[in-house]
Amino acid sequence: MDYYGYAGNIADIDLSEGKIQIERLDWDLVEGYIGGWGINTRLFHDLQRPKIDPFSLDNPIIIGAGVLVGTSVPGASKITGTTKSPIEDDEGRHFIDNAVSGTNRFGIMLKNAGYDHLIIRGGAERPVFIKIVDEDIEICDASKLWGKKDVYQTTDFFMDHYNTPGVLAIGRAGEKLVRYAMCVVDYIGTLGRFGLGAVMGSKNLKAIVVLGDKGIKVANNKVFLSLVNKWRKDIEKIPVIDYFRELGIASGWNVHAPLAQEGNWEYSKWTELYGPDIWNKVKSTHKIVCNSCALACKTDYDIKSEKLGRINSFTGHYLLPARIGQRLELENYEESVKLLDLCNRAGVCLFTSSNIINWVTRLYKKGIIKKSDVGFELNRDFDTYLSLFNMIINREGFGDLLADGWYPVGKSLNIDPQEFVESTGIIKGADVIQDARFTRLHPQAFAYITNPRPHHGGLQSIYTMPKIDIELLKDDAKKMGISKEEFNRIFSFTPSYGIFNVARYAKHCEDVMAVFDSLGTCSVYAIWGWTGLDHYLNLEFINKIYSAATGIDITPRELKNKGEDTFNLYRAVNYREGFSKKDNRSSKIWFTPRKTPEGIRYLMDYYDERQITEEDINDLLNDYYDERNYG
Repeated sequence: MDYYGYAGNIADIDLSEGKIQIERLDWDLVEGYIGGWGINTRLFHDLQRPKIDPFSLDNPIIIGAGVLVGTSVPGASKITGTTKSPIEDDEGRHFIDNAVSGTNRFGIMLKNAGYDHLIIRGGAERPVFIKIVDEDIEICDASKLWGKKDVYQTTDFFMDHYNTPGVLAIGRAGEKLVRYAMCVVDYIGTLGRFGLGAVMGSKNLKAIVVLGDKGIKVANNKVFLSLVNKWRKDIEKIPVIDYFRELGIASGWNVHAPLAQEGNWEYSKWTELYGPDIWNKVKSTHKIVCNSCALACKTDYDIKSEKLGRINSFTGHYLLPARIGQRLELENYEESVKLLDLCNRAGVCLFTSSNIINWVTRLYKKGIIKKSDVGFELNRDFDTYLSLFNMIINREGFGDLLADGWYPVGKSLNIDPQEFVESTGIIKGADVIQDARFTRLHPQAFAYITNPRPHHGGLQSIYTMPKIDIELLKDDAKKMGISKEEFNRIFSFTPSYGIFNVARYAKHCEDVMAVFDSLGTCSVYAIWGWTGLDHYLNLEFINKIYSAATGIDITPRELKNKGEDTFNLYRAVNYREGFSKKDNRSSKIWFTPRKTPEGIRYLMDYYDERQITEEDINDLLNDYYDERNYG
């Protein structure tokens, strides 16, 4: 049987036994769960024994590439990593993490080698890496890399020795089991900010290296290429496309930066210290982009600093050091980039590590914790931050506690992290990327509450732009494969919110996102609907590409139903871990007014017309459960 669009195989690798088995991809998985994110979820559901320790050898890792990865579809480069997260919530539970990342080489190489998914079981007795070259899969000694080479150096090593393969690697933080250690993929992608890197470390797995040349067949090449070419032509019509390619997300500074505020500086000061003019000075001329991407939003840094030396870093975008600079009140952008580079090379989440450091240094400044609690002074300056980052990465001294995450730190210091008003918010034991008091409670922010993984999950559409006209939101929603009845429920006045229902809207966005992640398409391409393009990422368009690629005739509604089934299964997998409806709670601090130099920020609806209360959230959650048909 021909698997058009799919590689057609799953590699099952047991690190404990040293056994490798190749299995044919079950067609029932394809029909039921699309690919990538969806099939990962089903495989994990069937393989994982519930309520085990995340660092148990029984906790599998599953890596899956989306169906359209390896084709010319714009932005189709994404892989999914699934495992039980080491992050601990306030009751000591751990959610199942379904993390997604763009790739430069890894996704296409995995498909070209002949595999849609990798299952990694057990753990090695010594440091190893997995080498995949087409049918040849080996578990190889990594003792020359473990503890000696950071993420970039490890990637360099494999690029030099194996003819530019795809590389997924961990750094020092993963080796030391920092609970929010991540993997870095092909220099540029971050996979699993909720601890996938630490689970790899617990298995003594330093890296996965993959190289293949088989190619991917599509069912109807003529139709497929016609659709892709139309899309690519429309991408060139995006009004800001050249500027976007130059500065990535920072090209929309005046749109995105106000949403990413954290309330420490005036917007004008932040723009002066970290705005686009700064990044034009330090951007690298050697830009690494995700495979098949026509946007190129990733950004590289090349800084020659008198104080800090040469800083050459790849992973992320310019808003990352800008956010950390404001968070930690660092007025020198070189210092923020240095901290970002340190995290990238060590493979540790910049958001969580900087947020925890922000917390404990503020507690120290307020006198709530003292020198006797930590062993040294916790000043709010670069040298202290640098020491704390290194202590976390190496699990040394006070950093050993901080490496365990929010609730272990809170229990040790007898301080509730939910009281940290200057945070972005904590849900299910993890800090969220954006503070809803600044973004407003749009569907993406609402998904932080309802997603089993406390993250928006890449949930993007034109609503992530501020205050998009309601008619444009309606037009975009009609392309989601929803019914007339569902449309009317979404766009009806809701007393607890406003002129549309954010909770019902979020439910359908989650289903669509499950489709996009299963296809392997980048959700940034969904934003551009506001420009009036005929072709952008939406179900009404992508289902045609999926059908042409796979030969599976399917409607947008049917595709969305598969996304819904998969998302419900993902919730069921987490239900086995003890998470239920009662755990879909907003962070407490979102209901605490945030004092800023430019006034007080409250949790507001999308159009900034109504302040949202905890009671409103509860009412909206009832609407969400009703939309999902949960009893």
